[in-house]
Amino acid sequence: MIQSEFPECTTFGTLMRFALELERVAALVNEELASDPSCAAGAETFKALAANHRARVALLEETRREKLNEAVLEPISDIRSADYVVATDVPNGAGVKDSAMFAAKVEETSARFYTDSARIAKSILHGAVRIFERMAKENLSNKAKLEAL
Repeated sequence: MIQSEFPECTTFGTLMRFALELERVAALVNEELASDPSCAAGAETFKALAANHRARVALLEETRREKLNEAVLEPISDIRSADYVVATDVPNGAGVKDSAMFAAKVEETSARFYTDSARIAKSILHGAVRIFERMAKENLSNKAKLEAL
């Protein structure tokens, strides 16, 4: 099982930390599935998704560092972290179809998180909105790729 620490989203800064943790967990889930022999048929897709999530970590870190300094302490109350925590108990040996469905749920939950976060960010910082909206679209595209396996 992948260890994770999803913070409660009480400020825009903790929302960004939650997003970083979500991306880190998604990358680890896909890396673990890519190395599972029972998922060999989907290994390349899982590897590509893991790389995508690693790149998204870098994008979020850059965004937080360069564009969000003044917004990180802004309080938020319209989002409950518990609604977006993803399962980290990767199903080893489950086969490509079941594993892909597991990873697709991670993508679906991430898409909801970014869609809802974009709505909240509109009132705080417009620069983050575009990034969250793009990430939600990428999650839905990733989910479709996984469901096709």
